[in-house]
Amino acid sequence: MRLWVQVFSSRQRNPNYHVALEEHLKSVIDPGVQIEVHGTRKGGLGEQFRFFQAIDTPDIIENILKCKDAKGDGRYDAFVSLNSTDPALYEAREVLDIPVLGFLETTAMVACMMGRSFSLITPNPKFALSFSQKLTLYGLTERLASVEAMDFPHIPDYRNAFIDPAAHQRVMDEFDRAARRAVEAGAEVLIPCGSHAVLQARRGLREIDGALIMDGLAVLIKMAETAVKIQRIMGTFVSRKMLYQKPGQVIRDRAKQEYGIDLS
Repeated sequence: MRLWVQVFSSRQRNPNYHVALEEHLKSVIDPGVQIEVHGTRKGGLGEQFRFFQAIDTPDIIENILKCKDAKGDGRYDAFVSLNSTDPALYEAREVLDIPVLGFLETTAMVACMMGRSFSLITPNPKFALSFSQKLTLYGLTERLASVEAMDFPHIPDYRNAFIDPAAHQRVMDEFDRAARRAVEAGAEVLIPCGSHAVLQARRGLREIDGALIMDGLAVLIKMAETAVKIQRIMGTFVSRKMLYQKPGQVIRDRAKQEYGIDLS
């Protein structure tokens, strides 16, 4: 089994994050599963802003097509987006024949199995609106207790947490304060979002004030492995009735002619 793992972060801009992420993912995969982490060219500057998401999302679309075009022994069994805002998730499902999973959708749905309510812990308040809007789209707002923000207005500010003990401790302290606010708001499951999800996973703390702290990265990868197995049994993982309906032959022919995109 081979999984394409997509992140916004550029490996060149944020190498310590990529190393830590890959180490953690490899520690939870089943034997025989391969993962490949792909970033974007410039990403990681500030995906809480729609402007920067719009700049970096075309790289993700391009990678979706690269994933689709892989053949033979190089083909992929699932496309897994670790970006906590789930960019291009529906778009990928329209054109890929393999399971496509996104961080926010997957972790929120699994959280609903783990407890009555959940909260998201985000790097800063700007992220809160994007998350709330996506959860409305997914029909999960009734199970959302709150979205709690840490105090990191600039995402690059906590990159040092992967190498500097003082910066790391600041992230932990900020998370704990936000987590306790979430518990007070009624959350039974806490989902760390953004790059600090890696730091929390490596920290190994699983509860705070009785609420479960989810390792969303592990949950997402294990759900991707399961989705691949389900597809092998059922022959597909998504309905093509409407939401994830694939482009028809006429549109695919025009896309190849006018856009230079082969969707066959």
